[in-house]
Amino acid sequence: MLKRAFRLRLRGSFAYVRAHGAKYNERELSYVVVRGRGKRIGFIVSNKIGKAVRRNLVKRRMRGVAGEVFDRICDGQMIFIARVGIEKLTYGEIRARMLSALGRAGMLKA
Repeated sequence: MLKRAFRLRLRGSFAYVRAHGAKYNERELSYVVVRGRGKRIGFIVSNKIGKAVRRNLVKRRMRGVAGEVFDRICDGQMIFIARVGIEKLTYGEIRARMLSALGRAGMLKA
């Protein structure tokens, strides 16, 4: 699980990353990153995904993946944005999409 100290929580932090970050897209997932400035990760799951139970499940899965690979991620502030269709994916498929986005952005350590 990703510790609370490493999560983006404030609206201003999300706004900064979205305005100044580099954007990468997967089919069911978008990724925005600002390199450097510590290591913090945020998650956005909109109402389009489903009701609260479904959104929380998707967010828990994304936080679980981020916690698993946290040591391999380079410093930066980043946001994972869930898109419609992610609610149908399994944990392994979400993990593959997130690792793919991190790899394309060059944010995974060897």
